Amino acid sequence: MANIFAAITAVILAASAYVAYKNQEAFKQEVSNSETEKSRLDTSRKRLAELRSERDATIDERTGVQEDTVAKQKIEEERKAGNEQLSSDIASKRSEVESNAEKIAEIEDQTKEQGELRELAAKVRRLNSEIAGLEDEKAAGEAKRANLLSVLDGTDSSIENYRSQNESFSKQRSFFDSARISSIYGPWGFVTLNAGNNAGVVTGSTLDVVRGGETVAQLRVRSVESSRASADIVPDSVSEDITLMVGDRVVPSSVVEAAPAEEEAAPAEAPAEEAPEAAEEAAPAEEADDDFDF
Repeated sequence: MANIFAAITAVILAASAYVAYKNQEAFKQEVSNSETEKSRLDTSRKRLAELRSERDATIDERTGVQEDTVAKQKIEEERKAGNEQLSSDIASKRSEVESNAEKIAEIEDQTKEQGELRELAAKVRRLNSEIAGLEDEKAAGEAKRANLLSVLDGTDSSIENYRSQNESFSKQRSFFDSARISSIYGPWGFVTLNAGNNAGVVTGSTLDVVRGGETVAQLRVRSVESSRASADIVPDSVSEDITLMVGDRVVPSSVVEAAPAEEEAAPAEAPAEEAPEAAEEAAPAEEADDDFDF
């Protein structure tokens, strides 16, 4: 009987040793998995710090653009003032020309009663010379005015472009044509794009992921660099049967977000006076076509 109990005890001890061995192997595997996940977490934290730094750089760049816009507006006001002064000078010269024409008419009337033709001829030549000089001054003034108007048109175009970009930044609306998803980080819920600040991607804006002409998901831009950006996948915007893929086309969202109630409408600008004797031509805007892959 004692031998039977000894045999049973030996079997139980052997089973316990086997179970302990298996538990030790499982514990080692769990420790290894934990270290791997910790390494991934450290990498993600480092990437998050880099993205925050890139976001701060984008904000600084936007501030610079706004300051440049203010400087452009000041230049515009100075040139408009110069144009007004030039218009006043032209009107004054025209008045002088008309006055000289009246003098010539009076002289022509006087020549009918005076016999000193040589003296009259000298006066006429002098008046003609003065008129020619005034015409030259008028032509030079017109040329200068036309040049200033041309410069003003270029300045207006640049200011309008800056205003459009500032409006898009302030309303958090991207203004690029299209981009592509260059990488996907599903566990963290964000993707990266192959377009950035140079193409018109704005931090905080909403983007649509388009496939087959339909919107299959929405993104919210988290941070932007010059030629790439990262965006969070908007929760509940992706159907269960849809899987985002690298290469999916991304466009600015077609949904117009309502402006805050306290935001006042910007005053309408007075229409610019049409410049006489100068045709204004709108220069076509050059669109940057940046398409870089990460």
